Amino acid sequence: MLQVESAEIHFNQDNTPVSEQFDDIYFCNQDGLAESRYVFQQGNQLWQRWLESEQHHFVIAETGFGTGLNFLITTDLFRQFRQQHPQAPLKRLFFISFEKYPIPLEQLKQAQQIYPEFINIAQQLQAQWQQPIVAGCYRFHFEETTLDLWFGDINEQLPQLGDYMQSRIDAWFLDGFAPSKNPEMWNEQLYTQMYRYSKPNGTLATFTAASAVRKGLEKAGFAVQKRKGFGKKRECLTGQKLTKNTPQFAFPWYHFNPAQFERQAEIVIIGGGIASLFTALALLQRGAKVTLYCEDEQPALNASGNKQGAFYPQLSDDDLRNIRFYIHAFAYGQQQLRHLSQQIDFEHQFCGVALCGYDQKSAVKLAKISQQQWHESLYQSLNQQQLSDIVGLPLPFGGGFIPQGAWLNPRQFVQNGFAYLKKLGLTLKTSQKITALQRQKDSWMLTNQQNEQFQHQIVVLANGHKISDFTQTQPLPTYPVRGQVGQIPTSKNLLKLNTVLCYDGYLTPVDQAKTNHCIGASHVRDNATRHFSLEEQQQNQQKIQQNITALWTKDVDTSDNLARVGVRCAMRDRMPLIGNVPNFEQQCIDYKNIYNLRRRKQPIVPAANHLNLYFIGALGSRGLTSAPLLGELLGSLIYGEPLPLSEDILHNLVGNRSWMRRLLKGGVV
Repeated sequence: MLQVESAEIHFNQDNTPVSEQFDDIYFCNQDGLAESRYVFQQGNQLWQRWLESEQHHFVIAETGFGTGLNFLITTDLFRQFRQQHPQAPLKRLFFISFEKYPIPLEQLKQAQQIYPEFINIAQQLQAQWQQPIVAGCYRFHFEETTLDLWFGDINEQLPQLGDYMQSRIDAWFLDGFAPSKNPEMWNEQLYTQMYRYSKPNGTLATFTAASAVRKGLEKAGFAVQKRKGFGKKRECLTGQKLTKNTPQFAFPWYHFNPAQFERQAEIVIIGGGIASLFTALALLQRGAKVTLYCEDEQPALNASGNKQGAFYPQLSDDDLRNIRFYIHAFAYGQQQLRHLSQQIDFEHQFCGVALCGYDQKSAVKLAKISQQQWHESLYQSLNQQQLSDIVGLPLPFGGGFIPQGAWLNPRQFVQNGFAYLKKLGLTLKTSQKITALQRQKDSWMLTNQQNEQFQHQIVVLANGHKISDFTQTQPLPTYPVRGQVGQIPTSKNLLKLNTVLCYDGYLTPVDQAKTNHCIGASHVRDNATRHFSLEEQQQNQQKIQQNITALWTKDVDTSDNLARVGVRCAMRDRMPLIGNVPNFEQQCIDYKNIYNLRRRKQPIVPAANHLNLYFIGALGSRGLTSAPLLGELLGSLIYGEPLPLSEDILHNLVGNRSWMRRLLKGGVV
């Protein structure tokens, strides 16, 4: 199920929230706080295990987020632990929680105000809380704690942790409404998945002692014990995974490898645009030592260098796979942009993005998007008058509106962003064009244009359309797309433009200096030239005047020939690339007969990837929207942490997807 239904709740005489869907309380009337600490924290022996941990991060998974009480008190406990033991190896907490019916914000606030001792964490959660548009994972940051909220039915969402999360969860809070009230959740599939994802010696704790639950957990492989229950409850259960299970990969050809490295090892990024920025940010936040090699004299001189760019998701009338990715990226990107706007000075405006039904084809497409019945916070279908009123200028047609869309100054954002990251410890080396990579024992040797060499353990390629210039990445089916964006003077009419306007091109509202707009962009595939084109400049003007045909478009004047050219990197399926760089030659050998191996149900080896070599690329024209989530995802992968996207979406981002699709159908590459 794609859409997520909100919870319906009321508060009883004890001011305890009660679910209308399940006719059950969210936590104990007697003392929900004490119950949570007793059942889940003590039941999983969290404090003692944190003290003894040699790991960098600890992962808790919870079945039923509810009011967030377990998250609030566990985050608070972990902060106490970090304050009391600052030298402990354990630095970060990941809290993964599943929720089928998220509580609306106002009722969430009411439920959380019962516990003023957590007011700071609760307010931070409330500030980030948003209506989940599609089922799946939404990531939120709370200093040393990361919250992954998986909205939707747990029977559908839990398996989407995927092959990657096998044996990575330290402890389970088996919560949710009572088995008698919510039998669909408490089932054999849940227990089996819990066991699969649990680390050896991983634990679980639950408030119930129902025999069906105990037997189900034991059947899955857990050693289960009864302990005294909380309050009036006679007993509750704890459990542990005592054995190490052999990983079973459902999709071995899409295999993700975390980095193998010393904790203090240096990570190098080759690039200098928006993808590099968010990857560096994610790595620095994890305590990494990061060096960036940028071939230009300063960052953001290529595709990330425009004065104004649009921030909004790629919606489609026929490709749900792409839509789901971009909705998640858009949600996370909003968080990051709002947070970074407090750290970095950059021009931006959350003004919304208008999509024009300027011809029959585009009108039909927008009508189909409207039929998908998205929440109004994501997309609104508007008639001619409504769209004109929001845009601020008369339009001869209706269309759609993305109210949380924005524009920002990419060049300013990236350059000032890197200045901020340098304060966090980033080493930035400009005018360094890396021309070759070579694996040597336990590190990578980088060679630059001057034939100088640098040695690093981990390498991330984020160099735009040149990502396939290396021997290891040459098989990638990426291609360059030239784009010229014009800069035009404003006018009395154009000053009225309130939103980004998209047609067969785009026009931004006036910049903060109230002098100019950006209009674009040309789209010339398989072209990496960067010279000014008078023809493309004139085409940018002609497109808006031919598509919109309103009198005010005569004010659009590109004759000053102010423009800049960037070269984007794209893939045919319009999805980015992220993760391990695949070893193409070895995969061709391993998977040349994969069609028959699958048909005969014979063993298939995990995908061969280049050790400690990663990439982030092919962001196309949606880099502002996708880069924040992709950078965070790559940082998580390198450090072996939970990933903030469902497995089925990840499979459409991996580097070997194009040739594996052919091989899986019995074709050749």
